[in-house]
Amino acid sequence: MWLLAATALLALGAALPGSARSDAGRPGCGARLSPEEVVQRLNAMRARGLVCPQKALSGVEAPLRWSANLAAVAAAQSNDMAALNHMSHRDSQNRTLAERLAAMGYRFSAAAENVAYGYDSLDAVVQAWVESEGHCENLMNAKVAEFGLACTDSDAARFPGEARYWTLVLGAPSSRPR
Repeated sequence: MWLLAATALLALGAALPGSARSDAGRPGCGARLSPEEVVQRLNAMRARGLVCPQKALSGVEAPLRWSANLAAVAAAQSNDMAALNHMSHRDSQNRTLAERLAAMGYRFSAAAENVAYGYDSLDAVVQAWVESEGHCENLMNAKVAEFGLACTDSDAARFPGEARYWTLVLGAPSSRPR
C-alpha cells in the first residue's frame, strides 16, 4: 500500500527544468506537465468543490496561482525526501514547513503541506490527497491563495514512480509589513 503522510498546514518541480532527478533513459516524474497544466487541474477541482471524507467541505474555493517561491520549497523537500528515501514533513535538518518557508524568505499568513510517496502521476497523487481527510482540507483551504508542487524520483527506484516523492506547499503571503 502506498503511503500518505499525516497532514501539516503545494510546486510541480518536475515540470520545471532541473527540479527533478531522472535516471538515464527514464523521464523524471511528470516531465511532460507544465505549471499551467497543474494550476488548471487544481483550480478545476477547487471550482467544482470537493466533499472531503469526514467533513462537508463541499464549497467552491477561489482559484490558486502558481508560486515559484513555494515551488522551490516543495522541490527542496521532495529532493530531500528522495535523497533520504524517507517521507516526512520535516527536512534533513529537522525543520518544519514554517521554518523552511522562513528560511526561503516566504512570509505567510497561512501555509499547508501535503507529501506523498510512490504515486506515479499527478492524477494519482491528487486523487489520494482528495481521499485523505487532512490532505483534502488542505487542497480546499480557503485561506491559501498560491501553491507550488514538486516530485522527485529516488535513486532507489527500480521503475518510474516506484520511489517518487511528492510535495505540495500551499500558502498565502503575509500582508503585514516587516
